[in-house]
Amino acid sequence: MRTWTRSALALVMALVFACPVVLWANTASADSIQYQSYQRANQSETCTSQPGETAWQASWGSDSSWHPSWEQWANSGQGGWTCTRAITWARSSDASASEMYAVGDIGPGGGLVFLINNGVRYEMAPKTWGAGENGLTWCDGPLVYLIATQTAIGTGAANTAAMAADGSCGSDAAAAVLSYAPAGTNAGEWFLPSQDELNAMCNYSRSPVSPPTGACAGLQDSTFASGSSFGFSNSNRNYWSSSQANASAAWTRRFANGSLHESGQNADLSMRVRPIRAF
Repeated sequence: MRTWTRSALALVMALVFACPVVLWANTASADSIQYQSYQRANQSETCTSQPGETAWQASWGSDSSWHPSWEQWANSGQGGWTCTRAITWARSSDASASEMYAVGDIGPGGGLVFLINNGVRYEMAPKTWGAGENGLTWCDGPLVYLIATQTAIGTGAANTAAMAADGSCGSDAAAAVLSYAPAGTNAGEWFLPSQDELNAMCNYSRSPVSPPTGACAGLQDSTFASGSSFGFSNSNRNYWSSSQANASAAWTRRFANGSLHESGQNADLSMRVRPIRAF
């Protein structure tokens, strides 16, 4: 089997074709493209997979199959019928590594990717992440002022930083998630989800294959709730968001039925916590 680099094939193409030919123009410039071919007995012989090929060849590009062609190198340079293909051998270094992860994948921090929003991936920690899964306070004492009010996707990290920076509050929840640092991540990368990020987590638990949008409702997917390493408790204990509902309370969500507490929960109550991370 013959293998060419991009530059080698360009020379061959220049000899065979009289006019310029542009191939794979949508491939990132830093990708390493290999052009492979093998000789077949005649024009009608079918191109097939070769010995040693495995399922992971799908990562070689959008089409890693063999295609019938004619090459000058065959028959000792006299030309002949061949099968050829182009594969992406090494991914571009200028492409974002996060683009490799889809919803439902295990992220680089060991979490479960539950949301992709504006190109940003969000992964949630497993339910065994730490003591916060059993309950922590949003604020150690009664809260009587506003610290973190943002609710949109993409604001959880800023909310959590604001909680931690407020010396009078002393948030157990913020301290716990900011100190969480599983392999591949550093302390400070994980945070308490905002209200909308928590809602997206809830929606994922309803249908991991095709998460719904809008306000979370209904029951958790049975397999996810009972068997997943990332499942949520079906008890009456709610999960904290990092978004305040008012000066003394923060929004929580009960994963058992998807409900958002009408006016938030008093910040000094103990609620469940699940860290998330954006990458």
